[in-house]
Amino acid sequence: MKKQLVKALVAIIISCCYYQSAQAQQDPIYSQYMFNGMVINPAYPSMDESSSLTAVGRNQWVGIEGAPQTISFSFYTPLKATNTSLGFSLMSEKITVHSQTGLNFHISQRVKLDEKLYLALGLKGGMSQYRENNSRLNSTDPAFAQNLNYWKTDVGFGFMIFTEKFYIGLSSPVFQSFDLGKKAEKVKHKSHYYLQTGYLVKINENVKLKPNLLLRAVQGAGLQADINANVLLKNILWLGASWRTEKTITGLVQVQVSKNFQIGYSYDTPTSSNLKGAQAASHEVMLNYRFAWKKWKEVAPRYF
Repeated sequence: MKKQLVKALVAIIISCCYYQSAQAQQDPIYSQYMFNGMVINPAYPSMDESSSLTAVGRNQWVGIEGAPQTISFSFYTPLKATNTSLGFSLMSEKITVHSQTGLNFHISQRVKLDEKLYLALGLKGGMSQYRENNSRLNSTDPAFAQNLNYWKTDVGFGFMIFTEKFYIGLSSPVFQSFDLGKKAEKVKHKSHYYLQTGYLVKINENVKLKPNLLLRAVQGAGLQADINANVLLKNILWLGASWRTEKTITGLVQVQVSKNFQIGYSYDTPTSSNLKGAQAASHEVMLNYRFAWKKWKEVAPRYF
């Protein structure tokens, strides 16, 4: 009985933090965003000449019951004749008694500004289902008296300016969210804005350096930053490290198993915490497969 009460108390505390953060950071955080840009910016597919299928699994704060667990899938492909790219993304996330499942469709258009400079515009739209299994809490609080199940529509946009060695993008993956169905105590989504940039430096034939910067802004959370640097060795092995203003450091590795297949892993560890015993690490695994529809077309190396 005591164990059940402790579990319920922990779940309620994390749920309350979740409701408070609903006015702040809500979008999932990915440590390997620099290799999976479509989750942040709908214009990202226009940077790639090949089709791409990506799967990401993230287990956050391992050891804390009810901590976020996220799974996402994304696919995009260019339509060469029109410089248009089409794609879709799936995301499922669980946080204590809360869960979210979303399906979105993406379209982006690339415009050539000069010989080496491009502008990309992207749009995203879809639906998300939210579930709150409050019966698991065994709470007498009226705010957690019943289970909830509701839908929202999501609309997002993005812009990117890029060359072969540089990119900068501004986006809001969920710029607006509209409630569907009957009224309920639904989570209110705040618009999130991302500014990201990266640059590729060729040290020599076997070594390349890629620094990245990601800024996140959302009402109630202020400005947050993710500073990252990756080193590519012989076009096979990426080694990287990141620092977030949320007082988290990250180490990551990406291996180009073949010209088509890439696998990556990242390990996050907080440098401090407001909750005692919350010094738990986070793990993220990414699988990516890139291919061209025409057999004669080579899959070019991707640095961004």
